[in-house]
Amino acid sequence: MNKKEVLDLILKIENYYNNPFTRNLSPDETREQKIIKVVDSWHLILSDQEYKKVMQNFKKHVTKSKFPPTIAELYEENVDSKVNHEHLAYMRRLRSGQLD
Repeated sequence: MNKKEVLDLILKIENYYNNPFTRNLSPDETREQKIIKVVDSWHLILSDQEYKKVMQNFKKHVTKSKFPPTIAELYEENVDSKVNHEHLAYMRRLRSGQLD
């Protein structure tokens, strides 16, 4: 995701969940300054994500939770990173009787 897409997401969260990021601003901070800080921090984590997938996760979240989402709830972990391909190959060989 680029920063413009993250900004779009943050503004949607602000709109749908009654301004969770800007509700309690410090006296010396504007709404815009706070939004920029939030976008920058969320972008650090979401920069490797696809906008479409994050928005799908956001839409699911909105229909199931009255609380604003965290980054973790929107982040789509790469499925390949969860699979140990060497172990799967070993188990296939074991099942097929190719191992002694």
